[in-house]
Amino acid sequence: MKSSLFLAILFASLNSYAQLSTFLGIFPLDECDFSDTCGYVVIPNSTSNIWVRGESQKSILTSIGGVMITDSVNTYPNETNASFEVHWPAWNQYPLSLIMSFHHSMDSDSLLDGGIIEVSRDYGATWTNVIDDQTNMLFLSNELYTSADTLYTGEKGFSGSFTDRYTEIEWVWLFPIKDFPTDTMYYRFRFISDTVNNTKEGWMISDIAFSYADLGSGLEEVALFDFSVAPNPSNGWIEINSSSDVERAILRDLNGSIVQTELLGNKKVLNYSGLSKGNYFLQLQSSDQRLSQVKHIIID
Repeated sequence: MKSSLFLAILFASLNSYAQLSTFLGIFPLDECDFSDTCGYVVIPNSTSNIWVRGESQKSILTSIGGVMITDSVNTYPNETNASFEVHWPAWNQYPLSLIMSFHHSMDSDSLLDGGIIEVSRDYGATWTNVIDDQTNMLFLSNELYTSADTLYTGEKGFSGSFTDRYTEIEWVWLFPIKDFPTDTMYYRFRFISDTVNNTKEGWMISDIAFSYADLGSGLEEVALFDFSVAPNPSNGWIEINSSSDVERAILRDLNGSIVQTELLGNKKVLNYSGLSKGNYFLQLQSSDQRLSQVKHIIID
C-alpha cells in the first residue's frame, strides 16, 4: 500500500459519530482533576458566571475533592448562560488525532436546561458545537449527546439527571487538510437555563483528560518505527533521532503530496529552510524498507 494513500483508505472505513477508534492504542498526555488550578482552564470573569472550582456541597451533585461546578452550594438560576474554557496547547505534542475525555454529572430540566460543549480554532473568536464540528475530519465519540438531544434554544446538549457519565470526544484530521487547527485548541463548557426556575443543581465536571490515538495501524501492515524531531517548530533545520537505520526522509504537504524526498546516508539533520513556512508531515523509511510513523512539523 502506498503511504500517500494510508489515511484516505483508513478513514474511508470509518463513519462520523462512530465510537472512538483506538488504532494502535490510546496514549495519555495530561489530565486535571480540579483539586488544583490548571493553567489551561479559564473561567471568564463575569458577575453572571456561576462556574466555580471547588468541592460540591450539594445533595445530588456530590464530590470528594475538586470539581468544576455550576455553583458549589446553590441551585442554578433561571436565564443562565455561563461557561468555562479549556485552552489546550495541542499541536506541539502529536499529529492528526486528539481525544478529550471527562467525567460529569448533571441535574437539570430534561430537554430544556443543560450543558453544551463547543470548540474554537480561532482563539475563541467563533465557537461550534462539537457535534457539528466535522469540517475535513472524522468526529468520533462515546457517551455524547445526539442531534435529538436539544435544549430550549434548539441547541444540542446534555440535559436531565445522570451521575458520573464518562464522555470521550475524538477528532481525526483527514487529507487533504483544509482546516488545520491552530497551535491551541479552545473548548467551552457552557450551561444554559430557560425562564423557569425548578431548583435543580446544574452540571459538575469531576475531571478532564487529553490523549491521542496512535494512527500507525493505518500506515502499513508491517511494523512501524518511531522517531523524534527537534526543534519543532523550526526555521527549517531539523535534527532527527531514531533507533532504526534510517535511509530516506519523505516530506508531504497538507494535501498528502510529496514535497521532497532525500536519501540520508549518515545524515541526522534535514534542511528545509528553503521551503515555504507552514505545516508539513515527515515520514522516514528504514534500510529494510519499513516506514516510520508520521510526524507533524512546523516551519516558521
